[in-house]
Amino acid sequence: MAPSDMAPSDIAVLVVDDHALFTEALRARLTQEPDLGPVSVAYGAREAAERVAVTHPDVVVLDVVLDDGSGIDVLDHLREASPTSRVVMLTAVESVDDVVAALTRGARAWLPKTVDTGHLVRVIRGVNRGEAWLAPDLLGRVLADLAARTTTRRSTPLAGLSPREREVLQFMVDGLSRTEIAARLGVSGNTVRTHLQHLIAKLGVHSTLECVAVALRNGLRASDALN
Repeated sequence: MAPSDMAPSDIAVLVVDDHALFTEALRARLTQEPDLGPVSVAYGAREAAERVAVTHPDVVVLDVVLDDGSGIDVLDHLREASPTSRVVMLTAVESVDDVVAALTRGARAWLPKTVDTGHLVRVIRGVNRGEAWLAPDLLGRVLADLAARTTTRRSTPLAGLSPREREVLQFMVDGLSRTEIAARLGVSGNTVRTHLQHLIAKLGVHSTLECVAVALRNGLRASDALN
């Protein structure tokens, strides 16, 4: 899946990243391209959701880790508020679970922050045309992961969960909130959010409510212990 160049009409871009210097530098670089613009920025998940709902950008360049939330969660808001916007994940995160979660929830490309900006521009243009892009080495790992998940789902959707993910799912079935789960596990809210994202991706659903529904359909009950 490789990007290609052409001369499309102007492409409105929104850059979402909580590092102000990086974000402004990237905006300045993208603005130099005659076919990209307007280029706007948002510095967090909440601001991104608000801007997307108003401006409906053609392409969103989105980081995974934001000060006030997860970029992967922003994908859900994008899908609802601006279904035609296409997303390029530009991040230092390299987790295959995060890549699969992002692709499952609508992202079209995944790039490291170390990528050459010329290549990023080509990917933005390609994604705007409906193309997708993953680095070849990452694509192989993602396909292997998806194949493994498909195999485990044939036996039971819960079989592919890690012990911690199964524990979080149990707490969800018990009716605990994210804050309560974080307190029980002794971790941060962001860590719980990451576990929830992985659960959504691994169970092939689109919300935490659907995760609970899958768990119940597969025999999990409140206060039961998962083996």
